[in-house]
Amino acid sequence: MGKHARDDIDQGSDSSPKKAAKSTSACEYCNKEFTTRGIPLHQKKCAKKLANDKAAAKKTRSYKFCILNEVIYEEILSFLGNQTLTKMQMITGDRYQQCEPMLARYCCKCENDNPVIRGGCCRHCKHFNGYSYIDDAKDKYGMTEKDFLNAVGREHRWIFNWGMRNLKAYRRSHCSWSTLEQYMIETCGSKMEWLRTLVKRDVIKKKALATRTQNEKRSVFLRALDPWFDSYVRSIRFKETGEEELKQCSRRFVALKAKLKERGLCLQPDSAPCNVFITTGEGSVEGVVETVVGSTT
Repeated sequence: MGKHARDDIDQGSDSSPKKAAKSTSACEYCNKEFTTRGIPLHQKKCAKKLANDKAAAKKTRSYKFCILNEVIYEEILSFLGNQTLTKMQMITGDRYQQCEPMLARYCCKCENDNPVIRGGCCRHCKHFNGYSYIDDAKDKYGMTEKDFLNAVGREHRWIFNWGMRNLKAYRRSHCSWSTLEQYMIETCGSKMEWLRTLVKRDVIKKKALATRTQNEKRSVFLRALDPWFDSYVRSIRFKETGEEELKQCSRRFVALKAKLKERGLCLQPDSAPCNVFITTGEGSVEGVVETVVGSTT
């Protein structure tokens, strides 16, 4: 009886339902498997996920602007200053027809398109209404001497009673920055046109300075080759700037000059055969000398 009871109990236990297996899923960062409940807990401490989040945070975020109407968008852009448009170009990658990035380099960080005068700031940000001399006015506001004199005349009208001779003698005097600014805006027609004038004159000045510096270096190099070679090159307006080419020209110049001297002749800058030989190396020293001698007899 007892045995039959135990058999019935064993059979009953075998037929009881088994527990369902817990569902698992793999971590998308480290590929380790966890239960569905354990995944969120794991990812809070997962080293690879933390590293991925950190790298993603360092990336520059890109923004997408919802433009419902291009006409409205163009109207909005027309309200923005040149510096703001320049920044928007950098952010969006678009190109705006009215944007002039070159001008932004000369302006204050306040983004009001005001030229810098000191310490990277404009007159308004510096709360500065001091006085400027002509050199500062030329450098910061792109003024000419005539512009400065006219602005001085506007600020000191009583000087006109002395006559223009006295006004010219007064040209090294000072003038307030506000007067200079107002004068340039009125003369150019607008602030943006003033900035264009300022940038244009500054670019021309820098190019002229670079050319002058290059010419001075070239002149020093030529004088080092031969004291007379520099004046000869300038007289024939020879534009070659390569040092190796100039060295070769200098050697031909010295050799030809010496041969001509032996024949009692001087090297003339207006002699075409001499110039061709020195600058290009065509022909020979003897041939050029004979040509020059033949032309003088």
